[in-house]
Amino acid sequence: MKKIKRYILFVIILLTVISCKKYIDMKIPDKGRKPVINCLFEADSTFIVQVFQSHFILDQAQPQPVENALVTITENESVTDTLVYSSQRYYTGLHLLPQIGKTYKIEAIVNGQSATGTETIPSLQTITKIDTLTHCTQDGDFFGFNVQIKDPAQETNYYLLKIEKTVSGYSGYSTITISANSDDLSLDDQWQGSYIINDNIFNGKTKVFPLDIALSNLYNYNDSINTFYISLYSISKDYYLYAKTVQAQNYSGNSPFSEPIMVYNNIKNGYGIFAGASVYRYSIKVPSIGSGYPMK
Repeated sequence: MKKIKRYILFVIILLTVISCKKYIDMKIPDKGRKPVINCLFEADSTFIVQVFQSHFILDQAQPQPVENALVTITENESVTDTLVYSSQRYYTGLHLLPQIGKTYKIEAIVNGQSATGTETIPSLQTITKIDTLTHCTQDGDFFGFNVQIKDPAQETNYYLLKIEKTVSGYSGYSTITISANSDDLSLDDQWQGSYIINDNIFNGKTKVFPLDIALSNLYNYNDSINTFYISLYSISKDYYLYAKTVQAQNYSGNSPFSEPIMVYNNIKNGYGIFAGASVYRYSIKVPSIGSGYPMK
């Protein structure tokens, strides 16, 4: 009898809780579409730009590249280059190669709407020394790079520290995921396998960053020499804030307990990022560990 009473009481409580739920019919205003511009560029490299249109938050379809936009880039308000849409779904520059210290303005006109962004490429900072070592931990076998830089004083600098490798049969560089071999607080955050850094802690000082890559990255099936590029990107504040907020959004994921993260935007009358960097690459040749290495 007691079990039956408890069951009836449980059903009553459950029905009460369900009946107390309220569903709010919210109408989210649709404020129309705006151009979206994405361009992270480097000194002495061709501009490559993605252009989209923003979409309504309740739209299910993924945004598609805009093929008929008018995209121009102007250097120091004097020389203008009109970008061309390619089969890779990018707009690419024809004449301008961005230079350190010069200011660039991008404009994308989509269906009569104009969006713009402005950026100046920061000065180049260099890597002054690199030491290498091999070491083992409980997490695995690693090849380490102790990367030294001299940070200029009396100014705020932002960096992206990346390790890249040439791959046989492919053009360009392949980015290798790195990890920090210390609890260095100046290694601000990871982004796309690299580290974003600001110089708040070491402004005007010589700084060494201990970085690791998995030892398996030294394996080559044909025992050829590895060429690694330790790349120091001197990035603008816009570039830094964009990378920080993208990574913060990645961390938050779909957790119901996370506050929404707004990705940094520096495009007027639109959305996206237009940010530049100067890049110093320090190359190191390292012998292959050979085909006998046990891949993990």
